[in-house]
Amino acid sequence: MNILVTGKDSYIGDHFKAHMENAGHTVHVVDTLNDMWEKTDFSIYDTVVHVAAIVHDNAKTASPQLFEKVNTLLPVRIATLAKNSGVKQFVFISTMGVYGIDKTLNYENGIIASDTPLSPKSLYGKSKLEAEHQLNTMSDNNFKVAIVRPPNVYGHGCNGNYIRLFEKLSYLMPICPQVYTNIRQSMIYIDNLSELIKLIIEECSAGVFLPQDDYAPNTVELITLIRSLHGKKTIKSNFLGFILKFFSKISIIKKVYGGVKYDMSVSDCFESRYVIIPFEKGIELTYLSTPRNI
Repeated sequence: MNILVTGKDSYIGDHFKAHMENAGHTVHVVDTLNDMWEKTDFSIYDTVVHVAAIVHDNAKTASPQLFEKVNTLLPVRIATLAKNSGVKQFVFISTMGVYGIDKTLNYENGIIASDTPLSPKSLYGKSKLEAEHQLNTMSDNNFKVAIVRPPNVYGHGCNGNYIRLFEKLSYLMPICPQVYTNIRQSMIYIDNLSELIKLIIEECSAGVFLPQDDYAPNTVELITLIRSLHGKKTIKSNFLGFILKFFSKISIIKKVYGGVKYDMSVSDCFESRYVIIPFEKGIELTYLSTPRNI
């Protein structure tokens, strides 16, 4: 198949390209920071995968108008050109943030199920959801629109804040407070996400996809696993966990121990065949591929 990725120098886009080329497909990438995509012949492609976006990390410097321009209007313009050119499918990489659920220490409040309403709070989530709405109106039998809402993406070379946070914690916490072990965070290894998009394209699927790894860890498990990969033992302290609960209203506690998780039932698309790397193996590949001094 002939696939176009719109969005250059994207972590997801670069890994997806390599993943698809290993499977024998042809993938081209076009930059969206200039007008090159407008000069591209879309008629030669079977599918367009849109990964370009301004993410939530830019919220302090980007205006609402810029979020709308890049995250909403741009993908709609590209999808319109693709549809008018005869492209059969458009895959839009959205976000778990369209649900507007922040990391929480309350188990029930942190679960995203099939009936969880869409109520984004951030400019990032709002602009992505508006793009979803507009793209869905374009979907028909001749132009399939697939929307992917990944949780935290991790893997070798990923510079996301979530994965960097636990790198630092693994260095700083030889003694880990044993607390909030029922609070879990959905994650997805980059190869699993790439495989999901591959399956969506190969089967020309449409709809909304909520992927995750085969296991969602709690903070204690994640820190313990990362340290063990470097031959370091972790002492789990119930006493420190008891003390830490008294400081649960402090934002850093929620950031470290809180979680948001997809219910496993909403992530079983393609019979979960997209999970080609188990969670623990994904963490191993992420942290052992680059030497760390933990």
